[in-house]
Amino acid sequence: MNKGDIVTQRQSNIELLRVISMLMVLLGHYYVLSYFGDIDTVSFNLVGMQFLGAWSKVAVDIFVIITGYFLVNQTFRWKKVLKLLSCTYFWGIIVLLLGFALGLSIKTDYIYKSLFPLTPLNWFARSYLLLYISIPLFNKIINSVSKARLGQIIIVLTTIFYTVPTLISTFISGGGYLTSYFTFGIMYMIGAYIRKYGDAKLDKISIYAGIMSIILILASILWNDIHMYEGLYIMYLAHKGNSVVGLLTAIGIFTIFKNIKISYSPFINTVASTTFAVYLIHNNPIISDWLWNTVIQANNYFDSPFFLLHMVGVSILIFAVCSVLEWLRLHIFSRFN
Repeated sequence: MNKGDIVTQRQSNIELLRVISMLMVLLGHYYVLSYFGDIDTVSFNLVGMQFLGAWSKVAVDIFVIITGYFLVNQTFRWKKVLKLLSCTYFWGIIVLLLGFALGLSIKTDYIYKSLFPLTPLNWFARSYLLLYISIPLFNKIINSVSKARLGQIIIVLTTIFYTVPTLISTFISGGGYLTSYFTFGIMYMIGAYIRKYGDAKLDKISIYAGIMSIILILASILWNDIHMYEGLYIMYLAHKGNSVVGLLTAIGIFTIFKNIKISYSPFINTVASTTFAVYLIHNNPIISDWLWNTVIQANNYFDSPFFLLHMVGVSILIFAVCSVLEWLRLHIFSRFN
């Protein structure tokens, strides 16, 4: 283990953020992937579910910002790429076998992508792997330009790939565009900028912008429910992958956790090391519909006074099960290293 790895692993405040972010993803998937039928009445459970499930895209932004923050000053290692590929390949095969065992209908395309880890089923895994092998290029650019020039690059690219699409998508259904490679690259550069040039003033601005963005997202949900769109597609603020509001929220949350001082926690760090696999396992399209609509069946609890507790409890349980499975994989294969 090199020095860079130790620094990354022992900052348990950031590792805790990884864990919380994965729970945000699970809550979002509970909301988005569960089938509730046509809901035409605003209720406490509906609004509560929307509030809890509005942050999965924000969580993705956080994960990539963390990557830029830590890896901008580290040496690129192909060994890490192989670890990511092995994790992707292992769980792709296991979930594929599980799908066959359960008798699920599996598309030929899913079988192919499960067998070849360079084309993983999960969109985040594909985008993240592509970003990771591009880190030497990004680091070369970041470290070869001045602070002012890097800031200008980030502002211009954020305007093109976040601000403009957000405005278009809010007022025109289906508008905007999303190119994950570019958006991931922008988030990587933001994390790198914070690491290289961050100070108290930037932290203050980021936190205030993040808080205002959270308020705007929550307000957009209420507006959507009360006014039933009325020509505005304001839910894009929370659920579109390149929402500038979501990006500002992610930056603000990351800044808060960056400045939290907590002691090194082996437990937090161990759980955080499994988050990538948690994503791969539970969000594999081979089993995702089966998981949410055959096993969980959240729609059966929608009218229950305990619905929100069910949402949180199920998300934590899925996280725990997948995390333990990945921990076992790491523990078993560590014997062969």
